Amino acid sequence: MGTAIIEVSAGLIFRSGQLLITQRHAGDHLGGLWEFPGGKREPGETFEQCLKRELREELGVAVSVGELFESVTHAYGERTVHLKFFVCRLCAGEPQPLDCA
Repeated sequence: MGTAIIEVSAGLIFRSGQLLITQRHAGDHLGGLWEFPGGKREPGETFEQCLKRELREELGVAVSVGELFESVTHAYGERTVHLKFFVCRLCAGEPQPLDCA
């Protein structure tokens, strides 16, 4: 059995010189840690589509996804995460913790 590969999209959302971060649910993998908002890419979804969906579900906001800022791959042992960070701009809504701590 091989290592699971997970593709994740994350947003860098700046407002008034501050960067938005969220906290993982206590019971989740790496629970309680802070992260940039986003999530796992579903089959057939682009990284940009994934990010728009995840930010709507997690924070109740609409964003425009801009340029790719960085790509990172990290192995946790039982899983390897391919993470793409995109610069985003809030278009509608005020961030709320709908699906994050």
